[in-house]
Amino acid sequence: MRFLIALLALIPTCALAQRLPVEDRACITAAANKLPPVTALGIKGSRALPQPQQSKGRSNPDVYRVTVEIDVSVAGQSSTYVFNCVRDGQLTVIQPLGMR
Repeated sequence: MRFLIALLALIPTCALAQRLPVEDRACITAAANKLPPVTALGIKGSRALPQPQQSKGRSNPDVYRVTVEIDVSVAGQSSTYVFNCVRDGQLTVIQPLGMR
């Protein structure tokens, strides 16, 4: 249910989302599913930001890494949740990094 609410909140940004790569959309959707289960939580915006390149030693070029930021509003207060997203093929791993 929370996932459905998050997706419905993103409908106004559908035109922008169509310009995003599939990997970014998958990361943003997975991160939205990790938001706290607050009934009145409204998603105001989201973005996937590239991460600095890892050192060449152990880095896998097929792994996609971005930082996802989701702007939310609850009871008139605005916050931004930040997540780390690592995507390898169909596997997407989301790690909450904090809120600001």
